[in-house]
Amino acid sequence: MMTLMKSSEGFDAAIDLGILRKGGFLAPPSILPGVVRVIDTVAILLSATVATAFFAAVDQAGAERQAVCVAAVLIFYHMIASLRRLYALRVIANPVSRTDGVILALSAAVLMFLGLAAGFGLVESYASWWLLAFAGLSVPLLLTGRVLAWPVFRRLGEQGVIGRSIAVLGVGEQSQRFLRRLKEAQPYFFSVTGVYETRRGESDVSFVEGHPILGDVAALLAHARKHKIDDVVLAFPWSADRQVAATVETLRELPINIYLSSDLTGCDLAYRPELGNYRELPIFEVVQRPISGWSAALKAVEDYALATVALILISPLLVAIAIAIKFDSPGPVFFMQERLGFNNKVFRIYKFRSMFHRKTAEATVVQAQKKDPRVTRVGRFIRATSLDELPQLLNVLNGTMSLVGPRPHALSHNKEYGAQIRGYFARHRVKPGITGWAQVNGLRGETRELEKMEARIRHDIHYADNWSLLFDLRILFVTAFVVPFQKEAY
Repeated sequence: MMTLMKSSEGFDAAIDLGILRKGGFLAPPSILPGVVRVIDTVAILLSATVATAFFAAVDQAGAERQAVCVAAVLIFYHMIASLRRLYALRVIANPVSRTDGVILALSAAVLMFLGLAAGFGLVESYASWWLLAFAGLSVPLLLTGRVLAWPVFRRLGEQGVIGRSIAVLGVGEQSQRFLRRLKEAQPYFFSVTGVYETRRGESDVSFVEGHPILGDVAALLAHARKHKIDDVVLAFPWSADRQVAATVETLRELPINIYLSSDLTGCDLAYRPELGNYRELPIFEVVQRPISGWSAALKAVEDYALATVALILISPLLVAIAIAIKFDSPGPVFFMQERLGFNNKVFRIYKFRSMFHRKTAEATVVQAQKKDPRVTRVGRFIRATSLDELPQLLNVLNGTMSLVGPRPHALSHNKEYGAQIRGYFARHRVKPGITGWAQVNGLRGETRELEKMEARIRHDIHYADNWSLLFDLRILFVTAFVVPFQKEAY
């Protein structure tokens, strides 16, 4: 096996060898339970449709009663299946081994519905043959759907569509034991991208259990920003508590999950609970990646749907602002500037131009101040009402921004505040937004005092750690009806 240098050169060589090519999966394994739920739902609905089509010509009242029955059975089935952990990854991967669980869950769901119908005196309104046909068809269709789904999932994993990439930090005996246990347990849909040293020159070897050493913590940070790493496992002795705490604080800036490997004794003991995506592994979750799995999919739907609708509805306003800018002062309608986005990736942000046009860009971006002479007449109005931010809907549609998230700062400001505020770049674990939790709390506009920027960062990190769809909708509501009337921006 080729020996790799333990540096950025070693990392590039690893890419050339295809060692890291398994990384950069399009979807995490955590979406699979939701996909199987959809498959189960389709199977039950298809069973009801076939039973109705082949065994009866019902009137409108009968169809309505049957729809109520199917809806109730679906709800009860999903509840029971969840309680019996039929959507756990290990069950999805072994569908035949849990056929009894699927049959019992469906049977219990039908019996629960019959009990509910009996309580309301409605049992006689359901033809027994229809119920038998519905339940009888549901079982084989549920089992068939699960059996056929697993080879497809496995194939998608092999093609790099579904999976997780793991980096291990630590090269000592604990790291070796963990990697051996990882190989034995073989958790589904994973690939080890490589191993990293806690400090440069820690080891005189180039591989640990067949995995290349790609550098130190600084290299891990750089590689995680350049190439996708989903999870980092800290293979440290638990006695090194200060080192663990300091490393976690450093890695919190990345949009990753951080796990702590059990101590040496734990690596030798059987470990049964299923934690995250890794089964039978002695690891404990320390930091969870924000807005991942189905939450990320839900937020993407929210962004693309609302941004599209908003662009259509406000297009006359956008045209009017563009005309006003063009007549007010010479120069382009739009102002574009490079900003740091998700995972510190540079992107170009769009805004309506609110200042007098300069042919040469400023080396250091100076925040707008009250009565700033650089601001035009139209610019003063659109900045005060935040209308200059509306073109960022285009950033939402091209995937570089979200409707809600931490506001992206100028590159020079990131450099300045990153050096002064600990954990500053943790705000880049999620996509930047047109509006955010900090902005609706009055933390917008010029930040002369460091304390004000620190408060903005705390709000940004709070948003990332506590995201929900309702949280986003709350921020959007406040933005639409409160933020345009705030006086912080000028």
